[in-house]
Amino acid sequence: MAKMISVDEAQAILIKEAGRGERAEIELSEAHAHYLAEDARADRDFPPFDRAMVDGFALRTKDIAQVPADLAVIEDVPAGRAPQQAVGPGQATRIMTGAPVPQGADAVVMIEHTKPGGARVTVERSLEAEANIARRGSDRRQGATVIAAGMRIGPAETGVLASVGYAKVPVFRKPHIAILGSGDELVEPGAQPKPWQIRNSNSYQLLAQAASHGLSAEYLGVAPDEAQRTRRMVEEGLACDVLITTGGVSVGDKDFIGAAFADLGVEILFDKIAVKPGKPTAFGRRGGTLVFGLPGNPVAALTCFHLFVMTAVRARMGAAEPLPARWRVPLKGSRRAAGDRPTFVPARLEASETGLHAVPNEWHGSGDLCATVQAAGFVRQGAWQALADGDAVDFFPLTGA
Repeated sequence: MAKMISVDEAQAILIKEAGRGERAEIELSEAHAHYLAEDARADRDFPPFDRAMVDGFALRTKDIAQVPADLAVIEDVPAGRAPQQAVGPGQATRIMTGAPVPQGADAVVMIEHTKPGGARVTVERSLEAEANIARRGSDRRQGATVIAAGMRIGPAETGVLASVGYAKVPVFRKPHIAILGSGDELVEPGAQPKPWQIRNSNSYQLLAQAASHGLSAEYLGVAPDEAQRTRRMVEEGLACDVLITTGGVSVGDKDFIGAAFADLGVEILFDKIAVKPGKPTAFGRRGGTLVFGLPGNPVAALTCFHLFVMTAVRARMGAAEPLPARWRVPLKGSRRAAGDRPTFVPARLEASETGLHAVPNEWHGSGDLCATVQAAGFVRQGAWQALADGDAVDFFPLTGA
């Protein structure tokens, strides 16, 4: 293949080709970072009763039209217990936050605005009806959608699912990801490289990126510059749901990854993207396995995992919005025109009185991995586009969904 496609075109292909993973019902405690496979609905009204929103006294507002007002305390109602008596004229019920409001009461006065005195209470501030009461169903009615299908399950969503009775959660399973480095120039981080070698940063970086999205990945090692061993290692990776290789997909005499893809029946759907860094990014399929050939340059691998691999993975996991998050923020600083492809520049965020600004890191190209330290994401710079201080730019955060 030779046609170079745009970032948008590549992402559209990824979403179309990703397919859905296996659907399953998993324990709520294991649901974090999955995507909900169907709408979650309230199994009853929320709140399920008229609920006190403060610690204080439930009463009738007509009894405190003139303050101070002296009322008889008829019972105590803590959270988790139902009131036994209705509130009548000149009466109040001592009540805790979250407890059911007794019949007859139309407001709850905060305890700070009273002088309790055993069997009686003096109320020092008048209230309007409904003050400090959350009425039954005021948050959600029974049957209402509380979390839509395709939403990522985080801590808040986990709490909501628990509240509506989801001990087991319908999701699409997370894919099994394999990561394979390539090239005789690579050694493991603990080894002392020879003058012509480098340490294998890409594989460990990709493992960490997967983990940051709540995914686990298997490291297969480094395929050497030898055809048969590379083929065997690629074949092992093709047994997984997603295989990611780095390096070895360009046109050099010793780039064996692409040859192994062809020999093992991987259908390549694109192999060039108009993006910097990351032009020689390849994507294909063999059966249900998604196959990515990422560039060997470390910033390119970091960027393309974020823009392309995670787009496909989110689509497979049932995400309603599989594309990476994008914010529109002003730029702090400037950048001269960067060439004929859109460039994704490592950048950090700075807060000011006027909001967040994206600040490009000092960056010397796709091999400059140190420029990504403390980067919160990427600023997109269009082809031939110069950026001036204050320009609105697209910022792609590295963390989150």
